[in-house]
Amino acid sequence: MDMLAGFGDSIMKGVVLRRLREDGKPEYELTAQSLIERCAQRLGVTAANYARFGCTASVGEKMVERYEDRLQTGQNVLLCYGGNDSDYDWQSIAEQPHSAHEPKTVLTDFIEAYKRMIERIRHKGATPFIMSLPPMDANRYFEFVTRNLTELQRGNVLAWLNGTTDRIIAGHELYNQTVRQIAADQGVCLLDGSLHIGAGQSASDYLCADGIHPNDAGLTLLADSLAGQLRALVA
Repeated sequence: MDMLAGFGDSIMKGVVLRRLREDGKPEYELTAQSLIERCAQRLGVTAANYARFGCTASVGEKMVERYEDRLQTGQNVLLCYGGNDSDYDWQSIAEQPHSAHEPKTVLTDFIEAYKRMIERIRHKGATPFIMSLPPMDANRYFEFVTRNLTELQRGNVLAWLNGTTDRIIAGHELYNQTVRQIAADQGVCLLDGSLHIGAGQSASDYLCADGIHPNDAGLTLLADSLAGQLRALVA
């Protein structure tokens, strides 16, 4: 393995939430190294980072198509999508809590986009790998996405969630399980995106204030784990 390419969202890109401004707007920034660059460094190979902030599987498919000429036999390509796909338009839910609301990418479209990415990567002679979704803190995420809503709107969102943030976790896990099933169905090696933490620690300790992005320590932990898994698979 001499090249490791990464297609994914802001987690793959190495984006972290640094702070919330007084007006409630988040300030995100790139860490010194993206997740894929951290993995490549540990493996002693060159990295190609094609991840994009806010990327869904459908946008990811366009990114793979855009950069497919840079892929070639012998390269390994890590894919990670689902976090943005499983998310919702929370403002719309806040305003219309009794209406039907779909995730940003419905499950059938998510599956088909992922399958086409895998096919395109293989067609170029490269080897795709899929990363499962890192954990999230649903309570922290709820506070984040409702931070600028009125109390009425915030109550509307909570009512739509049936009074608990468990529904956020359930939606996230549905897409995570779908990612695992895609890997199994397509014969693609799955990398565990879980944060393997020590006793007495919580996954939330490794997440930003938005509850969804790993912080610097979380990215380091994740890169260590992913690099170890890749090393074992391609040795």
